Amino acid sequence: MIDSKAILVSDAHLPTEFHVGHPVPERTDLEETLSQVRSWYLSCVETHDNCKSEPAPYVPTRLLDIRSSLCESGVRLLETQVDIPGADVEYVCLSHCWGSSRPDCITLKSTLVNNRKGIRWNIIPKTFQDVIEVLRRLHFRYLWIDSICIIQDDMDDWTREAAAMCNVYSRAALTLAATNAPDSHHGLHSALSPEYRSHKFSMGLNDGRTTLPVWCRRPIPHFVNSETHTVRQNEAAPLLQRGWVLQERLLSRRVVHFANNEVTWECLHRCECQCLGGSDGERFTNPKVVLGAFLHGPRTQYTTDHPATQWLEIVEEYTSLALTFTKDRFPALSGAAQRSRQYRGGDKYVAGLWKTEILLGLTWCTHGQLKERPSGWTSPSWSWASIDSGVWWPGKHLEVVKGFLTLVEANCILADSDPTGRLASANIVVRGPVATGILIWENDDTKLDRMFSVQFGARKMTGCLWPDYLLRASGDERLVTQFSEVVWLAVLDVLWPGGRQHEYAGLILRRSTRDPKAFERIGRMRVESTEDHNFMMERAVGRELTIL
Repeated sequence: MIDSKAILVSDAHLPTEFHVGHPVPERTDLEETLSQVRSWYLSCVETHDNCKSEPAPYVPTRLLDIRSSLCESGVRLLETQVDIPGADVEYVCLSHCWGSSRPDCITLKSTLVNNRKGIRWNIIPKTFQDVIEVLRRLHFRYLWIDSICIIQDDMDDWTREAAAMCNVYSRAALTLAATNAPDSHHGLHSALSPEYRSHKFSMGLNDGRTTLPVWCRRPIPHFVNSETHTVRQNEAAPLLQRGWVLQERLLSRRVVHFANNEVTWECLHRCECQCLGGSDGERFTNPKVVLGAFLHGPRTQYTTDHPATQWLEIVEEYTSLALTFTKDRFPALSGAAQRSRQYRGGDKYVAGLWKTEILLGLTWCTHGQLKERPSGWTSPSWSWASIDSGVWWPGKHLEVVKGFLTLVEANCILADSDPTGRLASANIVVRGPVATGILIWENDDTKLDRMFSVQFGARKMTGCLWPDYLLRASGDERLVTQFSEVVWLAVLDVLWPGGRQHEYAGLILRRSTRDPKAFERIGRMRVESTEDHNFMMERAVGRELTIL
């Protein structure tokens, strides 16, 4: 007699296009979902050594008490050093999209006193209300929300608290991510889409007499699992398209995503979802585990790449995400930079790069559609942060054969107290082989924005320049339409796997419009022919240059 409730227990029983799954609740606000979150959380706290908190206690400057008996709504803003001095409290962070309109409960200089007395329930936006109700059901008391726990119109407070993001997220017991919500008014929860609901079928066995009920459904798309070590943007996950959120996700020890159709879990040990479950084997393909573990230091064991490579991968992912304000290019990654610096033995952070790895760091290039260079100065031209496009490092996994460039000085003047935040000015002084050439525009079709060659004497290098921005754009950054004198600066010789193919990376510079004695970067040059490279090196002269 075969039990009619028998189920398939392994993917090995199924054709390759099928996988064993789990039932998914109709809505994410049901007790079944919260019970699953409790189970994930307790399992992580009790069994995951990599996810344990650091010994030194930390409490943010402000927290929301969401179980307060001192106000009608039960929600009150605390100044922790005044209201709960010396307390080692367990708190949860919220990761969310602000959207186009700010909440009425935002903390300003004018609302700080009232928010400390208590925040009326009817001015708390729907997403925040849902989060508070979930955390109450999970028996948490303290919550950190950026828009309420930072005084938004006090630049000193904003700068100080933005610089503290490293600790705020990494020391939280849990980060709750409103992954499905495009703004604070949308709400936290989602319903299971009809296309992913289960349908019952009957399956006949080989004896020809017995049938079993089988439940099938379409697979739910996932953003937490990937064959690469990067977070992929997902239109169904608005939160994961935002630049600020990347460091929140990577710094947090534990993240529970209230996503479209289901709730998912990420920690430094593993990732899980309601529809498929999870396994320790997924830790190597989950970006939270791989890149997040890098920011949590040597206690974690799931990092395989060199720290230089992992930092570049974080920046590659970060630059593919959206920021409302270009001026936030450094602050929105400041927490991750601070965390990384703790494990780098005093290495210096220079405009988004690390001094000990500056040669590889300088060889970034753009990908995707080119844009005009931002009109206001936010970063030196040699930094990836100087442009609004996505960047990548073609040679980050290749063997470095030789560095042609020597860093003489790296000077960064901070704009405020955040050591990895905004800059007032920056430059580097380098010494290396330099050759002068002519930049040639190869096509009048403005859509072909990468069609440049560089003429060095009698030899023209075609298709080897990766512009940093639209070189033919109007405004102060516009180059001469047909010809413009540029400078090539050799940086690195890297070797492709197999040991036969070299790639020579260099920078293309032009005279600075701000200081005629200095230079500015306009692109990256790639030379794959050793003959071409040797020709250029023969023409090159060793010089010391200042690059702004």
